[in-house]
Amino acid sequence: MIDRLILITGVWTQVVGTVIAAIGETMIIQEERLDQEPVGFRLVSIGNGFEAAGNSLQAVGAEKLSDGSIGETYRMIGDWMQASGNVTNVIAAEIQFSGEELEGLNLDIFGDTVQSVGAGLEAFGATLSTRAYSKLLAAGNTIQSLGAALEAIGEVYILKEMKDTGLQISAFGSYAQAAGATIAAIALTKEYG
Repeated sequence: MIDRLILITGVWTQVVGTVIAAIGETMIIQEERLDQEPVGFRLVSIGNGFEAAGNSLQAVGAEKLSDGSIGETYRMIGDWMQASGNVTNVIAAEIQFSGEELEGLNLDIFGDTVQSVGAGLEAFGATLSTRAYSKLLAAGNTIQSLGAALEAIGEVYILKEMKDTGLQISAFGSYAQAAGATIAAIALTKEYG
């Protein structure tokens, strides 16, 4: 019972984190337009911290509930990869918040790429499962993977001095991650809740 609680707590903690980060990304767009202090980076940092904690709890819970299949192994590796990508994004947001945008952006691109690969592994692992909600879980993780990839693409646009476009792409990717995380959380809650 405690293993299921750990897993469910993890997935919903991740959802909360993705929503906080998406709000932060939206604030950054507004702050940029109004030439205000970039407080949104702090929310992005906090959100990614929640995501990292959620992914870690999810990985621990999944490991304890695992049936030993290769699909479950892919999902656990994906959870840990997402957690490490989120930790990287926390550091990147704090670097950007301190005013070192170039260094923070480069680190952010790396963190989002790691997150994207991790969510992709989770999606692939779910496709190997015959459990009741595995298709829904695969869909949620696929959307998360694409969202993280879009965030990285947006950050590349920012590096290429197309800031407005890049910020919008990153924000859209952030909301896609939130949607995907919510779908995955619903799937796992239905399966284990």
